[in-house]
Amino acid sequence: MEKSAGERKLKEALSVFFDGEYEKNTETYKKAEKYLQLRIRSAMEVLIEKEDTEKMDILEQQGWFGAGELETFLKIAREKEKKVSLMWLLHLKNNKYGYRKENLIF
Repeated sequence: MEKSAGERKLKEALSVFFDGEYEKNTETYKKAEKYLQLRIRSAMEVLIEKEDTEKMDILEQQGWFGAGELETFLKIAREKEKKVSLMWLLHLKNNKYGYRKENLIF
């Protein structure tokens, strides 16, 4: 099945951002960075699917998403049954935001 133009562009942006071929001050890197920032949900979904927590951590450190997006990522990981990604995201949630009493089940 052929990938859409958007999927190809996302894959290319992830490659530029993570593969280290481009210096951070180059126009190519800056464009990839901006593209990923604007499409953080799609980028994280790819990384959740691959269970690439190292790259997920790098994107999280950029400050491009908050608690609301994190809940979306948790839902994606649950639905796709990506246990490594789910555990990493739960750990991130615990460290950054904690859990409210009403969210605890026991």
